[in-house]
Amino acid sequence: MKFSTINKLSVIAVIAIIFLSSCSKFNVIKVKHYEKPVNEAGIYYALPQTVVSIEVKVKKNDLVKGPYAAFASKYLGLNNVAIANSTTYELAEIKVTNFAEPDSSQFYLVKLGKGHCKNSTFLALNEAGLILSANEFPESNENSADIKPNSESFNSSFGNFSYFADANTFEKIDTIIENVNLDTVSIAKQVLVKSLVEKSMEQKAKDAVDFIMRVKENKFNLLSGTSEVNYEKSTLTYMIQELEKLESDYMKLFTGLTSTKTIKYRFNYIPQLSNGSNLIPLFKFSEKDGIMDTSSSDGDLITISFERNFATGQLANFENRKENSNKHGFYYRIPENAIVKIKESNILKAEASFPISQFGVVTSLPTQKSKVQFYPNSGALKTVGINREGHFKGHGRRRH
Repeated sequence: MKFSTINKLSVIAVIAIIFLSSCSKFNVIKVKHYEKPVNEAGIYYALPQTVVSIEVKVKKNDLVKGPYAAFASKYLGLNNVAIANSTTYELAEIKVTNFAEPDSSQFYLVKLGKGHCKNSTFLALNEAGLILSANEFPESNENSADIKPNSESFNSSFGNFSYFADANTFEKIDTIIENVNLDTVSIAKQVLVKSLVEKSMEQKAKDAVDFIMRVKENKFNLLSGTSEVNYEKSTLTYMIQELEKLESDYMKLFTGLTSTKTIKYRFNYIPQLSNGSNLIPLFKFSEKDGIMDTSSSDGDLITISFERNFATGQLANFENRKENSNKHGFYYRIPENAIVKIKESNILKAEASFPISQFGVVTSLPTQKSKVQFYPNSGALKTVGINREGHFKGHGRRRH
């Protein structure tokens, strides 16, 4: 499965209300690619399938060695400093969520009957073609448009090494002795020659150490009260904090500078009935290279698995034993719950439990005109009212 970093997106709900002049009789047929198309007017709708979305947060840690790392032991007694630049990755967090998208194998055509019609029929669909309701307006607070996940990327950049102590050059004074002969007297003449010379790395490191020592001394004087100035508490606190920050900046010249960047990846996987409890590869991960494709020879394998509860197993057997009929009302799904597990090798990294539409059963209502609401994320029935005479009766509504 390919992976990518996805920018944050916003999905706006678009609900199409289709009014159709019809009688109370109608028929809903499943669309099959191998069957001849029906030459009758009607409306298509789709049932959803569950897509499992795995959001992975990876921390990328970049370490840049300090310019004076080679002198850390000599001048500061530090032996465990970075002597080379390095990059490491950390698998920080994995989240498992889900969203719905149209199931390409579950499209249906609502065929309307002929004859004298007293009432009209309407269907409410969202922008993806998933059915929301029939003969009843969908609830306005239904989160029917969230058929795609959101993702964000967060980046941070390196700071700079700070160095304020001294200039990059120093004044060098050379003494040149010239012998001057006057008659029989020889006089030694001294000439002083001044020049600017660039400091060596060790000299710069020594300057930085001297500056650190002066900062430590100033901080000690403030803390011990030997500065002979009665500072206010807030002023004293601010001065000490600034000195500690300055000391930390100069220590990084020896210990190195670390920057951390958080990257988000998103993997979308569509569960299949054939998955069972098998471990399905998602990607590979290593501390050296981060997230890699499953074909890589390095890294630990990250897998996904589904543990079904088979709550709809008996219902599926019952549906299979029913006599086939050419007349159907609205098709809907009865989803089945499953536990989704994400593992790194044999270590559990994330777990979630939610209904998965395609693990359940697809069945249909009677052909009588009905007043129905669906859960758009699962295709399950939310409310339904049926009357054989084609008139609606009041019915209770479950709230979740």
